[in-house]
This record gives sequence, structure tokens and C-alpha cells, in this order.
Amino acid sequence: MPPAFIISSRIKRHPQKWDPKSLQFMSISELCQIQDVFDIQSHTHFLHRVDAGRRPILFSRNYHNILFDFARSRRALSQFNPHVLYLSYPFGGYNATAVQAANDAGFHMAVTTVRGKVKPGDNPFLLKRLYILRTDSLETMSRLISNQPQG
Repeated sequence: MPPAFIISSRIKRHPQKWDPKSLQFMSISELCQIQDVFDIQSHTHFLHRVDAGRRPILFSRNYHNILFDFARSRRALSQFNPHVLYLSYPFGGYNATAVQAANDAGFHMAVTTVRGKVKPGDNPFLLKRLYILRTDSLETMSRLISNQPQG
């Protein structure tokens, strides 16, 4: 199942009406409906914000604040998935404190926004990712996910 990384503090009690001019967030009932298709995982609880300098607030939080947020997110999402083991760092922002907190909160791996492929032996809390755009052709996508050189 593909993961769906959820910001747990933004889960709504009731479905929201569609508005193309703003963001809508999924409700409890909507998350229940997708849990047989998507693997519900964590995108933090309250840490998905930036400071005045547009940097992830995670960088200004101490270990205990980060650990508390990660653990709270896992608890909130456990109603949809008893095995919340994966984390997507907010805005891809991480540091040694966040990596330690992710491990201590019980996550098994975490995804960054660093472009690249995961290789055996990579730190499971610093996983890279591939970017596939909606405008990419099937051939481009195939090349990205295979081990063929780009050209």
C-alpha cells in the first residue's frame, strides 16, 4: 500500500466543503474510508509550520518538544493504523535532534526531501526520494525508478 503522510492536528471532525481557493483537510470519516487503500503514516502533529524566515519550526524546537509532537502524531493516527512507523519530516526539515526524536518516538524510518535513491546501508531516518512530476512521460518515470542513466 502506498503511504499517505498525515498532519494529525489538521484532521477534521467532519468532511469539508470543496473550495479551490483554500486548503481542505481530511476528516476522520474520510481517513477511515481510505485506510484500506493507503497506509496512514505521520507528517507530524503541530510541527508542520514555518517561522518568519520561512524555515521549518522544527529547527527551533528542543528534543522534548519534537519527541512530544512525534509521539502525539503516532497516537492520533493509531485509530486509522495501529502501525504508524514512518515519518515524513515537515518541509523536509530535519537535524540530529529530530532524527534522534524520530527514533525515540518509535518510528522505524523517516523521509526527507533530499533528491535521490535509497541504497542499502542508508540511514533509515534520512531516506531520500524521487520526484516524479505529472508532466513526466512514462519513459521518464521508468528511467527515474530504474537504474538507467539519465540522458
